[in-house]
Amino acid sequence: MVLIQFDPGIIQFDRNDRWQWWDSMRSWFAERGYTLYDYLPDGDSDSKFAYWKPSRHCPGPIDFPYPYMGSDDDRTGYATGYGEGRVVFAQDNEGRHLAIKLLKGGSEEVKVSKLLKDESCLHDFELFPCVLPVLDLLPCEDHWFVVMPRWGEVDYTPWFSTMYHAVLHMRCLLKGLIFLQSRRIFHRDVAHRNILVNRLAYFRDRRKTFSMQFELEKEEKLRYALFDFDRAVLLDKETYGESPILPIHFVDRGFYIPPYERLLGYPDFDPFKYDVACLGIYFDETFGDHIPAAPLLAPLIDRMLTADIEKRFTASQALDFTEYILSNVSQTIPTYDKPRIWMGSYYDRDRWKDLPEDFVTTWASYRDNSFSGMTKFQIWFVLRGRIPAWYALHGCRCIHRAVSSIPKTTLRIFRNILSAFAR
Repeated sequence: MVLIQFDPGIIQFDRNDRWQWWDSMRSWFAERGYTLYDYLPDGDSDSKFAYWKPSRHCPGPIDFPYPYMGSDDDRTGYATGYGEGRVVFAQDNEGRHLAIKLLKGGSEEVKVSKLLKDESCLHDFELFPCVLPVLDLLPCEDHWFVVMPRWGEVDYTPWFSTMYHAVLHMRCLLKGLIFLQSRRIFHRDVAHRNILVNRLAYFRDRRKTFSMQFELEKEEKLRYALFDFDRAVLLDKETYGESPILPIHFVDRGFYIPPYERLLGYPDFDPFKYDVACLGIYFDETFGDHIPAAPLLAPLIDRMLTADIEKRFTASQALDFTEYILSNVSQTIPTYDKPRIWMGSYYDRDRWKDLPEDFVTTWASYRDNSFSGMTKFQIWFVLRGRIPAWYALHGCRCIHRAVSSIPKTTLRIFRNILSAFAR
C-alpha cells in the first residue's frame, strides 16, 4: 500500500483531501510514539474548513524546547491552515506539543533538516541557537517527516513590554542567522512569517496574551527562532566555493519588497548578506517607528540594508552592534502601548529624520548614502513597470558589466602575447 500518493512539493491541492489524508495516517504515527491532534470537520459539508485540537491534556511543567502554554479556547485556538497542507500538529507520549511536516525526498529541506537534527542544542536554554530544533526525522517511502516542537507565531504588532526586550528579540534572531550561516545554510526566506516564539497563547481576550508574554519576558524564559526551510539551500564548498556569489535569479522577488540587489536587478549577490538584508527589512518594518526611543536602531538597520554591499553588515557585525544597543537602551521604555505608524517601505524611509542633531553627526558614517536620486528612479521604474521593467534594468546591468570587463580582458591578452614574444 502506498501511503503518500501525491507530490509533497506541489502547491495546488484540495485542502480537505489533504487534512483527511493526515487523519488517515493517525495509526502510522501512533506506532512511532506520536498522537495527531483530533480532526474536527466544521459541520457536515466537506467544503467547510477543518479544525484540529489536542488529543489530550498536556501536563506541566514543560521543559525547553517545548512551548509554554496558555489558552481558554481549545477548539478555535487550534484552527489550522498552517504549512499549506504539509504540516499537522501532534503530541508525544508525554503530551508535549509538536509540529510534524512532510518533506519531499531528496529536497534541500531534507538536507538542512538532517544537519539541524545532528547539531541543534535541544535542551540547553543558554546555548540554544535560535533556530527551531529538529527533534526527529521519520522516513516514509521516498519522503520524510520532520518532527519539531510546536511554537507560536510572533504577532506582527510590536508587543514587547519594553524596547530592551525588543532588542533582545532582534539579538536572538541574529544569533539564529549566524548559526545557519556557520553551517553554510542560505535561508532565502527570512521574514516575519518564518519567526516563532516558544509559547502558545490562544485567549479570547487579547490582553491575556500580552500579560502572558510580559510575564515570560520578566522571567527571561522566551526564545525566538527562525524556521521553515522550504526555500533554503545548503551551500556546500564543493559546489558553491568558499565565498559563494550566486546569480540573482537564485532568489525570486516574492510577495514583498526584496533587498536592493533583487529589487534593482543586480547580476549576482552574496547569499549571506542577502539574508542579513531580509532580516533588516523585518527589523525596519517592525521597529522602525520606535527609532526615536532607541536611536541606535537607525545605524543598525541602515547598515543591514544598504545597497553598498561592501559596507553592509555581516550577521556577526550586526550582532555586535545589537549587543552595543543592549548596553545603552533603557529597560523601562514601553513599546506595547504605542500604535503602529506605517512609514513607508524600507527604501523610502528616513530613519534619521527626528533624531538629535548631535547623534546624527556622531553616527554619520553609518548612515546609508546609497539611496541616490538615480536609485529612487530605478525603484520607481521597476515598481511601475513590474516584471518587464525589472528584466530591462537587469539586462542593462549585465551589459554594462560585460562591456566594463572588455578593456581589462583585452589588456591581459595583449600582455600575454608580449610575454610570449619576449621569451
